[in-house]
This record gives sequence, structure tokens and C-alpha cells, in this order.
Amino acid sequence: MRIFLFAIGARDRASSRLRVWDHLAWLEGEGFKVAADSFAGPGRIPKVALLRRVLRRLPIWIRQFWRADVVLIQESLILWPLVLLAKVGKRRRVIFDFSDPVDRIGVGWRRRLRSRLLALIVKRADIVIVENRSYLSRFSSQSTKMRHFFGPVNASRYAASRKVKQAEGKVRIGWTGSPSTLPFIEPLLPLLDEIARRRPIQLVLMGVSAADYTFENAEVIFVPWDEEREFSLVPSFDIGLFRLEPTEDSLWRGAGKLFIYCAAGVPFVASDRGIASDLMHTSQLGFPVQREDDWAAVLDDAIGNSDRRDRQAEQLVDYARQNLSYERYRRSLRGWIDGSAEPVK
Repeated sequence: MRIFLFAIGARDRASSRLRVWDHLAWLEGEGFKVAADSFAGPGRIPKVALLRRVLRRLPIWIRQFWRADVVLIQESLILWPLVLLAKVGKRRRVIFDFSDPVDRIGVGWRRRLRSRLLALIVKRADIVIVENRSYLSRFSSQSTKMRHFFGPVNASRYAASRKVKQAEGKVRIGWTGSPSTLPFIEPLLPLLDEIARRRPIQLVLMGVSAADYTFENAEVIFVPWDEEREFSLVPSFDIGLFRLEPTEDSLWRGAGKLFIYCAAGVPFVASDRGIASDLMHTSQLGFPVQREDDWAAVLDDAIGNSDRRDRQAEQLVDYARQNLSYERYRRSLRGWIDGSAEPVK
């Protein structure tokens, strides 16, 4: 059986790495003939270069799609015409998998177009995997093909990188992301700096080289992102940060950072909204922030409550292993490929 995997980004994009690239060797070990490519190439490239890439590689994508028995598309909407024709020639099985709200990018006609294309793909795909359960309600008329999965995340690799945290006199508060996602936590920086005036904390920001705030009290470390460093650094956090804006769009977002914190055994302080609220309710873990005005108080509580953090650390690792891990995802993926997995209840 031939499988074509089409990711939104190259292997250096974390969400694509977790949902496509890390599973190629496993799929080949299962006996499949696998081809993979991505809409965007490595690194950050300008729009003109991206357009050239699409025009150059589109014939390859069409050929791989046409040869495949199973096509797994991760987040990209560009192959929608092929999805419409997926049953031409043979009973090609199409799986569409997304974590980010791909229908809510842009404004005006661009957003309306993306929303319609997503609805079209959901209607024509055989299986649709969502990370945010809000989409189960939106596409309730397609319930027989909808599947839900938190993650996945390489829980075994994070577990192997965990170390017993040594008391160093400071609570390490960490975040991993990119310049494009830093604005989500920027409103927390003055709060953390004020807390640092009273409590010894260290703030680690991974994936950015600077922030638009001048710290006066907190020790701040900026760390470039790379895959190896993330696996070794994140487990050293005492607390992870995850904030969602109090907007409608935030209710549809994914929560990759929370899944990483879970696997790394890092108790997290998170907005009690959308997918974060769902995860905290399902796992009964985390330090939820119900209102924007509550951030300072909840952060203060998490920093001062080391016993609760220690208990949660072990529970988070166990929860990730059972619910978010690559092993769990691959068992589900095998069923989605051959059609044996049950629909979402």
C-alpha cells in the first residue's frame, strides 16, 4: 500500500514534525511505501519564494497523490481540488489532520474562502482528525468521519530527558515557541517581573532572541530553538506558561505547548479557555486561569506551591504516556489508515 504524507511545513516546523515527519520510519516499518513532502520548505521564506516552491513542486504533489492508496494531509488546504477527485481511478483514502484553526487565518474574503475550503475537504475526506474538540461540534453533520486526538508528542523521549530538579534557589518558569507566538505571553512579562521583586524566579524563553519589555527584577534567558535543545531544556522548567487571548479565535486553537509540558512533566499555568480548558478538565491537572485579571494570583500560587507541582509532574508524565504519546497516536493512525478505528462518540 502506498501512502502520501503532505505536511504544512518542513521537518523544522514543530507541528509538522510531530504529525508527519517523525512517523515516516514507523510507517515504512509497518510495510507501507511512503512518500512525503510539505507545502512550505525549511526556514522562514518570503512569499515570492514560497510561490515559486509551490509552482515547482505542484506536479510532484499531484503525481504522488494520484499514485497513493492513502493520502494524509496535515493542515494545508492547497490540495483541495485533488481531494474532490480522490475517488477517481481507485478508492483512494484521504485523511485530513489539523491542529491549528486553518479556517480562521486572514480576514474578509480570505477567511471566508478558507472556511469554505475546509468545509469542502471535511465533507470529501474519509477521516478528519482534530485536536480541538470545538470542531467536532462545528462539523457534527460529518460525525461518522471525525476523530479527536490531543497531541501527539514524543512522550518517551521527553521522559528519557527528565532529571530530578535540584533546588537552585529560583523557580524556573519557561515557555517554548517562536516570534509569531510570543505576543500571546507578552502581557505576562510585567506580571512576572513584578513577582520577581518578591520571589526568586528565572524566566526561560525558548525560540525567541528578545522581548518587547525591559526586565528590572527577573532573570531572563533567551534560548534559540532546536529539536535537541527542546527535549533537554523543557523538562528543566518548574512551571510552563500557556496563555490564550480572550477572543473568539482562541477557542479554536491547538495546544502543542501544553502537550509538550505534559510529556516533560512540567506543571503549567494556562488560560481556562478553549482547548486548554478541555485538557485541564480531562486530565484534572494544571493551574487554570479563569480571567485575565487572575494571572498574577495564579502564577503566585503555582510558584509558592512546590508540593502540588511535584505531584502534578508525575501525573502529567503518566497522562501524556497514556493519552498523548506517539505510541498511542500510531495505534490510532494504523486504524485510521485501514478504516478499523471507531468514530468519535
